[in-house]
Amino acid sequence: MKILILSASIGAGHTKAAESLKKIFERQEKISAPHSESEVEIVDFMAREISTVNFFTKKLYLAALKFIPDLYDRIYKFTGAKKIGTLTRLVISSLMYFPFKRLLKKFKPDIVLCTHPFPEAAAAIWKFLHAKSARNFLLAAVLTDYSLHEIWIFSEVDVYFVATQEMKDELAAQSRPNQEIYATGIPIDSEFREQGLGNREQFTTPHSSLLTPHSILIMGGGLGLGSIEETLQDLNNVETPLKILVVAGQNQKLLARLKSLQKNFRHEVKLFGYVENVGELMSAADLLITKPGALTMTEAFAAGLPMILHAPIPGPEAQNALYAESHGAAVSAGNSKISEIVKKILSDKSTLDTMKVNAKSLSKVNAAAEIVARLKNLL
Repeated sequence: MKILILSASIGAGHTKAAESLKKIFERQEKISAPHSESEVEIVDFMAREISTVNFFTKKLYLAALKFIPDLYDRIYKFTGAKKIGTLTRLVISSLMYFPFKRLLKKFKPDIVLCTHPFPEAAAAIWKFLHAKSARNFLLAAVLTDYSLHEIWIFSEVDVYFVATQEMKDELAAQSRPNQEIYATGIPIDSEFREQGLGNREQFTTPHSSLLTPHSILIMGGGLGLGSIEETLQDLNNVETPLKILVVAGQNQKLLARLKSLQKNFRHEVKLFGYVENVGELMSAADLLITKPGALTMTEAFAAGLPMILHAPIPGPEAQNALYAESHGAAVSAGNSKISEIVKKILSDKSTLDTMKVNAKSLSKVNAAAEIVARLKNLL
């Protein structure tokens, strides 16, 4: 059995979801069929070596987020309309059809599993044009947000995996009769199945003079976005002692700036670049301050970690924030000062405890395993 997982290096979330699925596929194969010839391959569909057009589409997307986020919000809402969404899907799938065709010829997969709508679109148009081909494959899509958008919806997709029951119901109302739809949750790394992965002491300096302060984790996704430096400066206004863990991701310039400013922060601050132990950091924290990327939120749910959400990318991240806040697991900062929200939450233990319970109630830590199991059954 050959499984081709197509992701997109537009933020870390789509890639992390793909990696978690690959781990489960490979782990189960070692247990159930140690001598099988199954292959699982992840391909970044937006990489330059896959397609120059795809690569520059990604660059344009990232530039839009940086310079004209309001325009992106308008595009997201505009393409959410059914007719415009259909046209957008057609354009994307046509542009990306040939890169997918080359991948299909190279890998000859039994399953194509997409964690981003761009490769999904290309795979869908191939299935439409080659409906009777002997090289047909099972096409699956894993939606990595907490809201449904028209750009994901294709009748050629055989099975959808979505984050919530509400999304399943909404998608089912638009699907063809033989499409399978499962509300599995968003797949995250298996480390989040474990409890008590971290402890505060391992992330603080050896001879801290602080007396059991609250621990705050600040993240900005894999790209280190979300006004992290400004957030740290604002937290200087919190008089209660804090231990602050900051993950800058792949943003080396941000990490360098923070190191140069570290002595100016009144609280104990520990800095990290890109990390693989997010679960440990989350289990060591009382509160997470982050932009509302779906994968980060899903990991926080698994850790039972309350969130302050700010600086959302207009469109899907704004919807993600709405989902977490509406279920009592997070507070959206909006135009409020984060320091004031931190003071309010940490001053009321019952509020913090309730948010922890609410976050944990949204957790679906076995999503990756369920997705893999259902795909094997369908195949």
